[in-house]
Amino acid sequence: MLQARQQQWKSILKMTEMLHQLSAEENWQAMTELESERFGKIENFFSTPVSASEAEEIGEGIRQMLKSDELLKQNSLSQQQNMSDGIKKISRGRQVVEAYNKHSV
Repeated sequence: MLQARQQQWKSILKMTEMLHQLSAEENWQAMTELESERFGKIENFFSTPVSASEAEEIGEGIRQMLKSDELLKQNSLSQQQNMSDGIKKISRGRQVVEAYNKHSV
């Protein structure tokens, strides 16, 4: 694989790792920005066909990215559910307070 192309690919894989770090930090804004940047780099990378000599390494990287992205998706869905549950609790608490205020006057 040509040196510059290999560096491009390593950069894409590094971004994938960084997405996990940002997810662990719950830094959703930075995750969104990085994912957008990574997508652009992937598009750029694949604008040149993959050569036979790089196919195995690229294929392995793609499998890693797919697995990583699935874990990120699951984590995001879990976080979304936790936030939804929290909002529901707040809403129920507010309803209880309002009901109490109506009946205690």
